Amino acid sequence: MRPTLAHARCLCGLVLLAATAAVAAQSPVKRKPGLWEVQLTEQRGHVAGQPMPSPEQMEAMRAQMPKAQREQMDKLMRERGMGMTDKATTVRHCLSPQAAERGPIVEPPDAGMKCDHRMTPVSAQEARFSFSCTGPKGQLQGEGRAWDLSPEHYKTSMTMQGNVNGQPISMSMTQTGRWLGSDCQGIKPLAN
Repeated sequence: MRPTLAHARCLCGLVLLAATAAVAAQSPVKRKPGLWEVQLTEQRGHVAGQPMPSPEQMEAMRAQMPKAQREQMDKLMRERGMGMTDKATTVRHCLSPQAAERGPIVEPPDAGMKCDHRMTPVSAQEARFSFSCTGPKGQLQGEGRAWDLSPEHYKTSMTMQGNVNGQPISMSMTQTGRWLGSDCQGIKPLAN
């Protein structure tokens, strides 16, 4: 079974947030609280033995979806604490002031999944990270690099592997995160 855009977007949202959590854990620079936008800029890998769609393929798939299906997918993502944009490869999330003050360590929006994060600062604007997440639906582990770290933006590249809902996952990705402002525009802060 080839992953659908809904599956790919949901998985990407979870992965983006897991990677965001890893970057944020013990980061050399604390991020500003408020609305953050995370954009997937490169993705390669497999889910259930099938290739993950590239960011360009995800955008093309989204453009072909009926409006009702896009709205249903966006609702599912909002329920997981992620605001959607018109781009299939971009998600938004709200970072609470308490989480920003702690560093923060944000758990993935999948209920019951717990993560351990490790961060090794290389400089004030760069760090290496790893994470391991487990829960009733499976496990994920990964490692990567974060750079261009500031209170208002960051970049990461990472590799990840695991098994979620009985489906093997192996992927690599690059993403950018940027602070949009202190107003979360109705998006609830992620659980942390």
